[in-house]
Amino acid sequence: MRVLVVRLGAFGDIVHTLPLAADLRAAGWEVEWVCEDRWACLVEGAASRIHRLPRRLLRDRTLPWCERLSQLTGFVRDLRCGHEVVIDAQGLAKGALVAIAAGAQRVIGHGQGRSREGAWLAAHTTVNPVHVHVIDQQRRLAMPLTGREPQGPWRFPLPAWREERTWAAAWLAEHGVEHPWVLNVGAGWPTKVWPAERQAACVARLRERGEAVVLAWGNPGERAAAAAVAAQVSGARVAPDTSIPQLAGLLANARVVISGDTGPLHLAHALGTPCVGLFGPVPAERNGPRGPHGRTLQAPGAAWERHDVSRVDMGAINVDQVLAAAAAAISGA
Repeated sequence: MRVLVVRLGAFGDIVHTLPLAADLRAAGWEVEWVCEDRWACLVEGAASRIHRLPRRLLRDRTLPWCERLSQLTGFVRDLRCGHEVVIDAQGLAKGALVAIAAGAQRVIGHGQGRSREGAWLAAHTTVNPVHVHVIDQQRRLAMPLTGREPQGPWRFPLPAWREERTWAAAWLAEHGVEHPWVLNVGAGWPTKVWPAERQAACVARLRERGEAVVLAWGNPGERAAAAAVAAQVSGARVAPDTSIPQLAGLLANARVVISGDTGPLHLAHALGTPCVGLFGPVPAERNGPRGPHGRTLQAPGAAWERHDVSRVDMGAINVDQVLAAAAAAISGA
């Protein structure tokens, strides 16, 4: 029995959907997955086959129409390969279109309380949310196939990434660092970012205590932000340019990871690394890490505000709170 999971992106959302794949595999289903090509590395441990949607088809408006049509035709042809069921875990119009294109006899998707843009109309079977956390909501999509509510703890079938873990350990050793505190400086929304002055103050406190600190980043703008923090605090190191598997290697070698609500936080949690999530526009109870080694802090502000930083007070989270939460995450107490 083959099931195709549609979760195109983004980074953290892919990680949050991995437990659904684990549940399906435990129930005897062969799992395939469709996602944007840049996230495929995250699902290599969860799916027997990955259908890679070229990011250029979605983002590059300069792509000639003939090339776009050729790539899209090939992608759809690859999708239509006899899946019994498609699960639309995206819950948006683009995910629904992919689910329809797959040509399965049955499409399972989120109900109106969870999906948007009319995506529920493409599903033969809809599942309404009864849980707060997004991972539990995703896991519940397996119910029409398993016949029961999700059982047991969250499982994240990530690749082993042994070479990348070794690479990360070697990079840290080269710089005289072992099991550092990792502070991820950026996030996908400006409103999710802890203010630079708070970051610098946190790093300074850690350095005063003799802790090794590595500043993680995900794009050129974040790299500049990390460099600006490192310039203010002696001994803080900016992480090198990494692939996602190499980033996983660094996070797996960390003593603790501090981050806003973004992909590296959720990846650290999935890897089992102690972590502290700093939340603002999105409720921590919906997206945050759980378990003895996960902690969250919630800033006040407008829910789901993406851009206007004046409406979300991430600075309300102070350094003392973050350090206390990190100590608790490390101890698991």
